[in-house]
Amino acid sequence: MYLALYRKYRPKTFDDVISQEHITTTLKNQLKNGQNSHAYLFTGSRGTGKTTCSKILAKAVNCLNPVDGNPCLKCEACRAIEEESSDVTEIDAASNNGVDYVRDLKEEAVYAPISCKYRVYIIDEVHMLSTAAFNALLKLIEEPPPHVIFIFATTETHKVPATILSRCQRFEFRRIDINDSKKRLLDIAEKENVKLSEDAAFLISKISDGGMRDALSLLDQCISVSENITADVVRECAGISGSDYLFDISEKIENQDIPSLLKILDEINSRSKNINRLIEELIAHYRILMLLKAGADNSVIRVTDEELNRYRSAAESYTLGEIMRCISILSEFLGSMGRVVNPLLHAEMCFIRLASPKLDINEEGLNTRIDLIEKKLEKISSGEISIAVNAPAAEVKKEAVTEEIKEADPFPVEEIPLPDYAPVYNENAVPEEKPFEIKLPFDGENISEIRAEAPVESGSAETLGDVIKAVKEQKKETLNNTAAAESSEDFKTLEEWNEIIETIPFSIRILISDTTAKICGNTVLIEGGNLSVGYATGDFRREVEDAISKALGRKIVVQGKKNVRQAIDPDEKVNDFLDFARSQGVNIKEN
Repeated sequence: MYLALYRKYRPKTFDDVISQEHITTTLKNQLKNGQNSHAYLFTGSRGTGKTTCSKILAKAVNCLNPVDGNPCLKCEACRAIEEESSDVTEIDAASNNGVDYVRDLKEEAVYAPISCKYRVYIIDEVHMLSTAAFNALLKLIEEPPPHVIFIFATTETHKVPATILSRCQRFEFRRIDINDSKKRLLDIAEKENVKLSEDAAFLISKISDGGMRDALSLLDQCISVSENITADVVRECAGISGSDYLFDISEKIENQDIPSLLKILDEINSRSKNINRLIEELIAHYRILMLLKAGADNSVIRVTDEELNRYRSAAESYTLGEIMRCISILSEFLGSMGRVVNPLLHAEMCFIRLASPKLDINEEGLNTRIDLIEKKLEKISSGEISIAVNAPAAEVKKEAVTEEIKEADPFPVEEIPLPDYAPVYNENAVPEEKPFEIKLPFDGENISEIRAEAPVESGSAETLGDVIKAVKEQKKETLNNTAAAESSEDFKTLEEWNEIIETIPFSIRILISDTTAKICGNTVLIEGGNLSVGYATGDFRREVEDAISKALGRKIVVQGKKNVRQAIDPDEKVNDFLDFARSQGVNIKEN
């Protein structure tokens, strides 16, 4: 009968165990000094050596001729344990988790061992024991017979009662280091007369995620496919896509190329690749980009040198916010993948959302869209994106610039017309006088067209500054002109206002409940008492704007309908506050 590699090459001594030196050294020192404990608890993820160390420890405490804390593997006790002696009992707590089984164990434990020094009980997956079984074990673990040793192993420490934990020496097993796993795989492949490339060994170790048993099982599967194991053979056996797919997908997401993304996904699906696995690989891919962007050390990233250079090149085109947004979306879709009927459709929706930041109205989506604008502006300022200029007329071609702004702006509300004339800093240019017409957005509000007659000279920054100053003054005048805003026919009643208020937290809603709202374009005018309007457009402006924007599906800016009085004395403010308090049922005692 064929023996699986993980059983055939299971370590026989503590020195053979890899990546757990902090545990094996402690156990060897205890055995050399005769200070072994009566109860041990081995915890850690799968395939890290918990059961292996339990068996080695059972041999070492009973070995007649120990060698530096290791079992000799030659004496009668070691051979008896290797042949499954009755003095060393392995128990699967998953199938023997009842209190009756523990009672039988307690009755058996009082008898002296038959051929060994100690009677050793190895209980695997101890967290599966019932509460009654744990309670039955308590007294036995605390004061066991001198010839009994308990070794518990579990992957879920949090399920083991604290009363059990306090009675055991606890050892935490780490994940197997990739380089240690790679070295062990190459040694085993050589013993099996199989050619295993270093890239393939590294990939197997990486896929196994710190579990040596998983790594050996995958190597076993690869050997059955080919005696010359390469990285491509490993990918085929593991059912994963090559890294080229991952870089290609991330590039298409960065370029917002949705048709190409859907084509790649269809090709992967047609090859029967697991969609869940693809999403997991993409999360790992973006994790490496995130770590590089955050300045993590190369030892944390754990990729080959060739892949590292490629990841560094890919990370340059991303911002940290974009990367974290992609990880959030992928994690969200992976978590819900098990509840969908059509995984391919779910993955297509995920890819479309990844490549369309404007579909996200949350903070991460808005930050990504701002990052896109900043990157476009940086390319324009650095000259990477060229702008055609008519030198004799010293005018910028508006069509080219407008097209660049359209691409850079992921959430346009309306087109922003460029000035008919823009100053060009050219020493040889002849000063001209032309009307300067500009229309710009400020804080999401559209300012009416402003025309400033001013001479525009080459190299004159003061003239442009005067124009911008005029724009700001005009904006200030517009916002403060309350009477004009109140009588404007453009503002219409916002019918959804009462429903929108219901979506705002109660603590804010109660403060602005007596207000009404009108809307014009992307501006909402809040009307009502001075105090309520002040809350809606002051302290809680952001919450109100977010609620309206979410309800209407576009970015909204709120503006308060200010009192006609330009100044309110303190007594009037106090009276407004007292009126509001009375409206809320508060008894006011005047002093």
